[in-house]
Amino acid sequence: MHIGPFLLQWWHLGLIAIGFIVLAWFVMSFFVRVTGTWERVDEDLSSGAVERITLVQFGPFVRGRRAMNGGFQEFNGMLRGRSISLTRRDHGQQMIVSQGFPAGVAEEIDGTVTAAMRLTLSADSSVIHGTFSPQKIEFTHNPPEITGRRFLEPSFRRYKLVSRQPIETEVVSRKRKAAGQSLRKTL
Repeated sequence: MHIGPFLLQWWHLGLIAIGFIVLAWFVMSFFVRVTGTWERVDEDLSSGAVERITLVQFGPFVRGRRAMNGGFQEFNGMLRGRSISLTRRDHGQQMIVSQGFPAGVAEEIDGTVTAAMRLTLSADSSVIHGTFSPQKIEFTHNPPEITGRRFLEPSFRRYKLVSRQPIETEVVSRKRKAAGQSLRKTL
């Protein structure tokens, strides 16, 4: 087929169609906003605990962070329509050791993928909900080394929107949160 001075083959048309689909996906992702600070509200959360993640987005690319004592959790993923696929990496050996891992194993875990999340944005854009699949990390104490890693069965997670503006990484005091006040400490 000739279009002006160009001779197009059938596979050219296929590549052009794929290009338009990718461009439409990229442009449409600017109309779905997940940027903001989200607080976990599902029933599996222990009483008095506060779990917040801050997500930022550029088109279909989503990044996030959750501050924790001794480190932070980093989230990276993609937005497909109203669905978000995220992986979580734990950073900070002190935080990992406080979760029950020996120092030698914490060094190996630091910066690696420790969980995966598949979330969906609600119609009113005020809630994201879906599944959370943590990784089971098996290890030995003497010598401290990882002997196996596998993803566990997914569990349900629900987060509500706290603020459309990303709140700088924070740790919320449990005592003040229970009293209706919050103490924010930037790490």
